[in-house]
Amino acid sequence: MSGNGIAKPEDFKRALERSSIERIDLPASGLSVLLCRPPIFAALAIGREGTQLQSRITDAKADEIRPEDIEAFTTWLNGTLTRLFVQPRFSAAPQTDEIGLGDILMDDLKFIFRWLRGEVFGAEGGTGVPPVMDGRDGHATPATEDLGRFPGGQGSASVSRGSSEAQ
Repeated sequence: MSGNGIAKPEDFKRALERSSIERIDLPASGLSVLLCRPPIFAALAIGREGTQLQSRITDAKADEIRPEDIEAFTTWLNGTLTRLFVQPRFSAAPQTDEIGLGDILMDDLKFIFRWLRGEVFGAEGGTGVPPVMDGRDGHATPATEDLGRFPGGQGSASVSRGSSEAQ
């Protein structure tokens, strides 16, 4: 906090990090990391931005891919991972005690973004999509997923797979 008792932006970031850290076991490498899950609306916005940037590249024909789109996606990817990783720290230009994009296996990276979207969970909840009630007969079904496990009671109603932008 500043000398006048008013919080600064870094105070908010530290408070969020303290309350939202999860130990995650990455499936491909078997390594454990500490990640900080952003609040649900921030996570959804981050995911939407990444999806839009990625689609500019993957939906374009090979000769239509623009270098600025690749650069924008890489910048987004590095910024997002820097925000998520608590330990080890992530950096676009890693030092000896940090990791970079080239240090993370592709399947682990995919898992991290599934975790960010609330599709998989940390060590306390396992790594699979939890069963949730489908709202009709009260039985668990793999056809729905729940964002209710976000910290601080943030959540949303069940979302059918295939009908959501969150996919």
